[in-house]
Amino acid sequence: MASIEIESGLNNVRGQVMNISHMLPVGAKFFQVEGKDIDLKFNERKNEIMQTPNSPELYLNRGPRAIIVQDHSVLSQEFTFDIEGNKVVIFNKDQKDESRANIVAGNTPFGQISDDAMRDALRGEPRIFANGKKTVQTANVLNRAELDRLTAMIKQLERYCDSLRSTIASNLKKAEEYEKAIADFKPEFDMTDKSGFTVEVTE
Repeated sequence: MASIEIESGLNNVRGQVMNISHMLPVGAKFFQVEGKDIDLKFNERKNEIMQTPNSPELYLNRGPRAIIVQDHSVLSQEFTFDIEGNKVVIFNKDQKDESRANIVAGNTPFGQISDDAMRDALRGEPRIFANGKKTVQTANVLNRAELDRLTAMIKQLERYCDSLRSTIASNLKKAEEYEKAIADFKPEFDMTDKSGFTVEVTE
């Protein structure tokens, strides 16, 4: 692999040689991932329920999340060192979408699209990916897994709902049978005829 020395704007990168594969042409794209809560008020409602004594409300242990792929155009790139002496590449410095990542020896700063790299990015660690197709594929594996969890939960909740509907119907049937029994009740003697009854009052 060919290598070149990179100027880092004001400072030469200490004369060190960086792999040319660290570079992206201006106008190219780089990609980042971010995990976002689908329900932004989930934690607020959950806390309200938990703080209400004997609350009958049901809630999940966490809210569902979506993994969003963000794409950025390369406007500029600069190589430098961070305060710990690690090689760093900075894209779009001083721009709203400024992004940076450490350059690991033997790798590009974009690394391999892997579960570990994705987890690091979702934890907030700086990760930049150059392969948009693979980034989207990996992110959507996680999105589909979350969707599968929600789908399985919906099916389970539907079974709970079916059980409750059956219980409600069974209870109503008992009430209807009771009312019918009262309506159909025919005593063996006339309850309104009191001639055969005597009442003794003692003091």
